[in-house]
Order: sequence, then structure tokens, then C-alpha cells
Amino acid sequence: MAKAKSSAGKTPVNGQTDREIFEEQCFLNGFRQIKDIRTNIALEMGDAKEVYDRIKKAGGFTKADIKWAIELEEKDAAEVIQTMERRVRIARMLGHGFARQIELFADDRTPIEDRAYDEGLAAGKMRKEDATNPYGMDSAAGQAWQRGMNDGTEFINKELASQFEEPKGEELIKGADAGEDPFDAADPSA
Repeated sequence: MAKAKSSAGKTPVNGQTDREIFEEQCFLNGFRQIKDIRTNIALEMGDAKEVYDRIKKAGGFTKADIKWAIELEEKDAAEVIQTMERRVRIARMLGHGFARQIELFADDRTPIEDRAYDEGLAAGKMRKEDATNPYGMDSAAGQAWQRGMNDGTEFINKELASQFEEPKGEELIKGADAGEDPFDAADPSA
């Protein structure tokens, strides 16, 4: 049985090597895939724009507010503090009044039980499935965290949309039960 000769490197009739044909196929397939992805992103961003519009109507929240909330979830407190310190420093450099105002809040003397409650409240409002009490239930802070978690869960489960005249108010909380995130799509304009 004779071995089949490799066709790699042969020049087909159209003047391309097999490698060039392969590269062209990869490019064209990738090009089509990217076009499809961009179309899907455009559709998703249209959906995201509708959500942005609804939250703006509901409370004046902006796209920048959502971006900030995502950044807060992704970073630990030390990173956020460093970022804010740099921003305050820049405000000082520019002589902006923000720097003078923010210095009033520089020293956080919030009692641990109050901080724990606030952390639990946020975890409950965000429906965090992996939220575990970081303080331990045998401590006052742990009890406060759990009260906050319970209050946050009660808050997010409360149906309020029917009390307001905005026609799409109920859509503000749409998907919360299913854990959907309308902002999963990357925003190419951000």
C-alpha cells in the first residue's frame, strides 16, 4: 500500500497553497462569527438601553451608576478606597469643592453592628445565593447581619410596582426572581 503524498505546500489551480486556503477559511469563518456576535450584542444593548431608561425614570439612576455598582461588586473595599483616594487627590489638584466636602466623611466611626446590618441588608437586597454571615451567629454583629439579610430579602420581595402609575414599573424588578442580569452583555460604547 503506497503512502498518500501530503498535499501541504502544493499550489492549487487558484494559486494558493493549502495553508493559504486554510488561513482564508479561518478568517472568513471568524469574520462571519464576529458579525453574528456584533449583531447579538446590538440586540442585547437595545434591551439594556430599555432597562437603563426604566431605572432612570424610576429614580434618576444613570448608566454610570450601574457601572459603579458593578465595580463595587467586583472589587474589594481596599481597591475601592484607593480609587476614591486618587479621585479625591485629583479633585484637590483641580481645586474642586468635592475634595473639601468628602473630607467630612473620611473617618468611618460606624459601630460594627451597624456595618454588619448594612452588609446583610445589601446581601439580601441583591439576593446573593452564596451570602454567608461573616461574623458568626453567636456575636452581636452576626445577629445584626442576619437581621439585615432578612430585611433585605423582605425588601426585594415586596411588590411595589402596582402602586405607581409608570406603565412599565413592574419590569424594573422583572427577572429578579430568575436571577437574570440584563447587563451581562458587554457595552461596546462604555
